Amino acid sequence: MAENNKQTVNANDDNVLLRVENLSQHFGELKAVDNVSFDIKKGEVFGLVGESGCGKTTTGRSIIKLYNITSGSIYFKGQRIGAGTLSYKNAIKNANENFKKEVDELKKSSASDKSEQIAKKKADLKKFVAEQKALIASAKNDNKNVDRDLITRIQMIFQDPIASLDPRMTVREIISEGLVIKGMKDKAKIDEMVYEVLETVGLVRDHAGRYPHEFSGGQRQRIGVARAVIMKPELIIADEPVSALDVSIQAQVINLLNDLRRELGITILFVAHDLSVVKYFSDRIGVMYFGKMVELADADELFKHPLHPYTRSLLSAIPLPDPDYEKNRQRITYVPLRDHDYSVEQPSFREVSPGHFVLCSDSEEKKYKEIIEG
Repeated sequence: MAENNKQTVNANDDNVLLRVENLSQHFGELKAVDNVSFDIKKGEVFGLVGESGCGKTTTGRSIIKLYNITSGSIYFKGQRIGAGTLSYKNAIKNANENFKKEVDELKKSSASDKSEQIAKKKADLKKFVAEQKALIASAKNDNKNVDRDLITRIQMIFQDPIASLDPRMTVREIISEGLVIKGMKDKAKIDEMVYEVLETVGLVRDHAGRYPHEFSGGQRQRIGVARAVIMKPELIIADEPVSALDVSIQAQVINLLNDLRRELGITILFVAHDLSVVKYFSDRIGVMYFGKMVELADADELFKHPLHPYTRSLLSAIPLPDPDYEKNRQRITYVPLRDHDYSVEQPSFREVSPGHFVLCSDSEEKKYKEIIEG
């Protein structure tokens, strides 16, 4: 079964808004997300970074239930909103295989009480299988009976502001669509809410009657922000919201999200691959590589003591507007087979210092602690 990572906290902790526990998302044989765990506290910005294809966007889409997760659990405000069953099914499969091996060994042995031992193992297996089937039934029930109103408290801002807006709908229709789906029918009230949120994100009322193609990239992304904010969310998943924008426009959108965070008390999961942007905007940062979380820490701590080789590689790729520095900047490359020896020790996600977690083996943990203490 999946191992419970240590950095998760009680799902009922009042300070924790979202808890992701042992999340795995598979597409056939592809493990897009593999046993990832983290929590997001109320009011904070949690940055999720990594190269393209590492699974960070899939993680965000799984949280908001655009995908049915393969295994693990997702808790929002203490309620399980997503549950997978593969880990329980694998546990049953492994238990049956182990039972057959143990029974075969017992049958070959000369033990006088082997019949009793086999009977006991069979009873233990039956009990274990029943427990796992109960967990599978509970997961399916939670997925089926999830509170839809609760899910609307999570909204998403998509990466591509062009592809995420329907070109046949006006800005008014795009922004108000969620309200209409929830059953609001008062058109005057809807219009007033649309006008208010347009002004909140830096647009004007006249924009409500226009179509997406009439706007610049930055304005389209503001429309996407408005569509999320009008639902009065408690958590916004911002999936690389500035990567498709010019640098000057990136700063405007980041500042807008910062203002909304302060004024409305919104919690943000900020997905990006640009560590310099994430450091400016995030309270804590999780680093993903190849579907796994490899490091998690406070933003300042991560930049002060980057421990995992992949994190150090990402940091070395950040350019600075200093020609002298750039001439001498040494890029660090990450090669897993070279940088780790897991032939004897298997890695797990461990807390090497308060609040600082790294995917490492026993010997690596000792080395990382020496780096921090030194």
